Amino acid sequence: MMRFAQWLHRWVGLVMLIQVVLWVVSGFYFSTQGHHAMSGHQYKVNPTGLVIRHTMPEVGIDEVWQRYPRALSIKLYRVADEPQYRIELASERVYLHGDTGQPWHTNAEQAKQLAVATYDGPGSVNSVVPITETNELVDWHGQGYQVLFDDDLNTRVYVDAANGQVIDHRNTPWLIADWAFKLHFMDYSGARSFNHLLIYTAALLALWFTLSGALLLVQNLRRGDFNPRRKPTLLESLQHQNKPIASGCGGGGTCGLCKVKITEPTTVTTAESHLLTATELSAGIRLACQHRDHGQIVTLLNDQVRDFELTLVGKYEHSEAITEMVFDSAPVCDYQAGQFMQFKIPTANSGALFRHYSFATKPGGNQQLHFLVRRVPGTKEFPRAGVGSSYLLSLQVGDSVNAFGPFGDFVATDSSETSREQIYIAGGVGIAPIHALVANEHARQRHLFHGARTEEELIFADDFRADASLHYYPVIDKFVHEEVATWLEQNPGDYDFYVCGPPAMLAATLQLLADKKIPKSRIRYDDFGI
Repeated sequence: MMRFAQWLHRWVGLVMLIQVVLWVVSGFYFSTQGHHAMSGHQYKVNPTGLVIRHTMPEVGIDEVWQRYPRALSIKLYRVADEPQYRIELASERVYLHGDTGQPWHTNAEQAKQLAVATYDGPGSVNSVVPITETNELVDWHGQGYQVLFDDDLNTRVYVDAANGQVIDHRNTPWLIADWAFKLHFMDYSGARSFNHLLIYTAALLALWFTLSGALLLVQNLRRGDFNPRRKPTLLESLQHQNKPIASGCGGGGTCGLCKVKITEPTTVTTAESHLLTATELSAGIRLACQHRDHGQIVTLLNDQVRDFELTLVGKYEHSEAITEMVFDSAPVCDYQAGQFMQFKIPTANSGALFRHYSFATKPGGNQQLHFLVRRVPGTKEFPRAGVGSSYLLSLQVGDSVNAFGPFGDFVATDSSETSREQIYIAGGVGIAPIHALVANEHARQRHLFHGARTEEELIFADDFRADASLHYYPVIDKFVHEEVATWLEQNPGDYDFYVCGPPAMLAATLQLLADKKIPKSRIRYDDFGI
């Protein structure tokens, strides 16, 4: 429950942050522009010519009273030099032509005259367009005209054909202001009202954000996170001692990579119950980020992990986004297919970041080490995005980089224990560990589903097609998990599954396998700690 609260708190906070930015930007716009600049009335005037008619109409007012004996009021006006009666009834208003006694209807020429009478700008009429509704007038529809002027503000005057009244003026500054009001009020109907469902929802989200934040604050206080004399976590201690331990979430308890074995009895946290298996928990395996360092005896699970200096010997660009990096294999000890290395990325403040990249080739022999790197350019919103990939891609042949490893338990099931067919599902650069697993498996039948954005991003496709014993299914025109779902419907059976790829693809595939009632013991996946 707490894990879900943390997840929801982060996303609600992001949504609220976006809305706060919109409030600040739109509020700043209001304060700098002023009311008149946003009204759309820069060239609007109230004409003095639209007053009561000086000559009597052909239909007398007595006749109008006889037709509408229950009228609350009857007034005579001059509209574009034509007489008009405005009759106020209890439930409606009626407009009659003073000379014919027929219901009033404004024609295009009259609409033009009325628009010009309320306009005092540098432009002239460009066109008169009949309309029945417009997004620029809230709650208006019927017969009317849009009179456009060719001025610097693109002025538009709206005239109601049913009564000959000028409804309002609109222009480009008003349109910008209207969008600013929509963003500020969170009301995209244009009514500029706070009384709507979206803002009620935002209020509830803000309330949840506040309450969940208070809950998380209490949790942090109980754990002593704000105590400057608090004991560090096991992960922090091990990192401070330069011990080789993996972490993809920085100690947030979401990646499950910092596994250690603690000999003394230790409570199981919520994160551990979610990320570790029952077998691991019973064996004393815990997450180093979840426990304080009290001097307890801790054993690293990866005894073979070392700190290496790798030298770049080759770079091959498979596509605009994906590059294959090749390093000298001499310093690296043995690793298992499916494992990864943790590359040390130097930063400007003399610190370091760590990024994980899986071995893309099977172990054994004196072959070189291959890794796939996807270019992730930074943005204004996320300037740190792609720090690792940018650094690695900037390396030239002969350059060196520090790396820890090997890490990970995304490895094959024991072929001596089961003869089940192996199904590999990869998306994007997730094909790297899959390629190593496929190449390292010879005893059991194999099926590989490889999803990519383009044909050129079907990395290692030539290797897969050349393997006569491998059933290879490249997928470009649809989501890879959809292809797997179709195949499983046609080929039911018992399989071991290996899944690696982007978060969305990984989540969709795991959900598919869960819907198919595939036991978790037969599913192995690698999400690079995301």
